[in-house]
Amino acid sequence: MAPPGAQRREERPQSIADRVSALAKTAQFYWWAGHVVMLVFGTLYYVKRPFGSQAANWYYGKAYMGALISYVIVIYKTYGPPQLNLAFFHRLMMDENFEYLMLAFYWLSQPAMVVTLLPFVVFSLFHVVKYTRTTVIPIIAPSVGVEIERASRAGPQAAPLSMAAKVSKYLGEWSSEYYIPALCQVSVWEVAVIGIWLVLGAVTFQTPLLAPLFYFQFLRMRYALSSSTRVAFRRVRSTLDGLLTPPTASASVPGVVTDSYIKARDYLVAMGTSIMSPSGQQQQQQQQHQPRR
Repeated sequence: MAPPGAQRREERPQSIADRVSALAKTAQFYWWAGHVVMLVFGTLYYVKRPFGSQAANWYYGKAYMGALISYVIVIYKTYGPPQLNLAFFHRLMMDENFEYLMLAFYWLSQPAMVVTLLPFVVFSLFHVVKYTRTTVIPIIAPSVGVEIERASRAGPQAAPLSMAAKVSKYLGEWSSEYYIPALCQVSVWEVAVIGIWLVLGAVTFQTPLLAPLFYFQFLRMRYALSSSTRVAFRRVRSTLDGLLTPPTASASVPGVVTDSYIKARDYLVAMGTSIMSPSGQQQQQQQQHQPRR
């Protein structure tokens, strides 16, 4: 039997420093830190960008470094050390975390493009908010969860919440309200803004010819994985049909533009149909069991 003093020491509650130290030893903490880096430096990039691209590009690179840290950690935690076999490589290729890791690495290796960073910043924002609410705040104020639950049960007669509980409650409500709409808008951005930007850049020799080919392969995988991406394609198609095809298109739209658009649209529709064929749907179901980023 342990001496009374030793037993009291074992039962002593951990201090904030002890809890923070334990948290900092977890891989998930560094996953969160990577998203914090992406969020902070990505935001600073967009703040600095109007005042000159050269100064802003430093923040651009640091932001993508944060994204790489986060995606490498989540992939390592999911699959363990790399294995030199086709089965392991196939599983990686079917994982959307790996797809975004490759995309982040590709954008980091290319000259800065202002449109590419925004989806990663939005993803990181919601990851940072969720981890802060569910892990960081309870580390600092362990009674937050009990406070919020007690207040929800008591209704209008509840005692005032502490500041930490108010922040946690607000973050939870904000995330629940805006998460799905934000992902839908990000999907449209990925399909319409980045896709069109890369095509126009390749045509005008402002971006490498490989960039749209690489990116459209990424979108092909996203189409198979993500219902929001498929909805985004339908929304973009509906908008472009109204702008470029009769009877709603303006008379000033050249016929060659309409014909080119219809050919490109029909090709993409055929490709989407092949992706969502029975074999493609089976591939999609396998991917849906993979952990999300």
